[in-house]
Amino acid sequence: MLRLIHRPNPASLRIFIILAVLLTAVAGAFLGVHLLGSKVYDVEGLSLKMSVEPAWHGETVIHLAPLGTIAAPTHHSPLAFHIQLQYIGTDLAERMLSSEGNSISFLSNLRENMPRMLYGFAWQQLGVAFAGALVLVLALWRPPLRYAILSAAFGCLVFASVLGYGIKTYDINSFREPSYTGVISLATAVIPEPGELLERLEEVEDQTHSLVSNIRQLFSSVNSLSILGNPEQEDDTLKVLLVSDLQSNPVGIEFIKALANKFRVNLIVDAGDLTDFGSPLETHLAEGLMEIDLPYVFAPGNHDSADTIEFVQNMKNSIILNGQAVNVRGLQILGNADPLSASKEVSADQPEWNRLLERQVQEMLAAPPDPDVDLVVVHNPRVAKKLAGLYPLIVTGHTHQQSIELVKGTIILNPGSSGAAGLRGLYTDQLVPYSAIILYIRPGQGPTAADTIKYDPLSDRFYIERKMLRNYTNQQVIQDNDAPLASVY
Repeated sequence: MLRLIHRPNPASLRIFIILAVLLTAVAGAFLGVHLLGSKVYDVEGLSLKMSVEPAWHGETVIHLAPLGTIAAPTHHSPLAFHIQLQYIGTDLAERMLSSEGNSISFLSNLRENMPRMLYGFAWQQLGVAFAGALVLVLALWRPPLRYAILSAAFGCLVFASVLGYGIKTYDINSFREPSYTGVISLATAVIPEPGELLERLEEVEDQTHSLVSNIRQLFSSVNSLSILGNPEQEDDTLKVLLVSDLQSNPVGIEFIKALANKFRVNLIVDAGDLTDFGSPLETHLAEGLMEIDLPYVFAPGNHDSADTIEFVQNMKNSIILNGQAVNVRGLQILGNADPLSASKEVSADQPEWNRLLERQVQEMLAAPPDPDVDLVVVHNPRVAKKLAGLYPLIVTGHTHQQSIELVKGTIILNPGSSGAAGLRGLYTDQLVPYSAIILYIRPGQGPTAADTIKYDPLSDRFYIERKMLRNYTNQQVIQDNDAPLASVY
């Protein structure tokens, strides 16, 4: 019997081998980029790890360990771009959180360096793709070196085409509607669009200079209030700058410094929430307060923490209120911290928070009211109203709403938010003004007047109004909603 033996066509076999080698080269190119293509860049003290890997659809994934990731479908090629924030250098952190005018200059430098960094990254990926294709072809097929190099060049060319198409179709606006994973998904309401955040941060320096300049004009306009009487006629009248809810806003720091300087106040009373999340890095934002050579009386708020309190303790002339009356420039001041300031969390379940606030009230009521106390400072207005009737004057915060109220014969002052609701106000439509109150008070004799001050950054306008507080207990409750007596554009 004759056995028919089928011999493959040499030409077909050669074509098959060539295709197999080329596919191996393409696979090697993508595999090499996936395994060896990552690179760490140090840009202005910011350490970024960038990598590319094959994917079913094009996307950019930003890894913010341990918070999670932010991803968006930014391009059309089957590649995923990964950007991982590894660390922020100490020098950069100090510049980012500095209250000085060049605190955000690194952002401009980062944007200028980014194209150069991306071009370098792209060339590196092509080199890694070529090397990966060459190694895999040599390992599997062992062809002559010349053919291996040609195959690797083909694999690199395919990868370059895919990468180039991804870059060409890249759309940063896709991050307007990103997807979140991990803990960061719980905070999407406070995460701005990247472009918007950059633009807002770049406005901070100009806003700071405008604010300080306008405070100079505002001070020159205070003479308009002389028709109401001069509360400083008495030699022993003190000027107390009341602030609250700075919440890590560097512009708010300049606001406080300028008011303290221009109005020549005798001391500063802060009703809490100096920081937003109570983190150690945020305390760098408040370093500008150290330049104020005045007593700084502080009642920690619910957004503050042990790190915040330690920072204030290290400030010169600082006084942390802890439930005991202290004498500052002749004023007897009583107060204590919001109960959440002792926790690592900035919020709690409402029932639990209510219980803690009630305990704070009971602790302050446990001791007989001291008739010598001139001023009480607590962060939460609910606590203030529970103490109304026992003390003549209470300063509070928390609501971000400036007000003057009369409750059971007690004047309750809320300076509002001296940081315009915090850093989040830098990248949202600003609705909360920067605000403070300058209190005129004579130790042992009570307050005589209060200047309420507001700065609206949207209209770039300052407002000031004087409230006469002598014999105020005979008046009705007054909210600070009246038209201003003096304003500066």
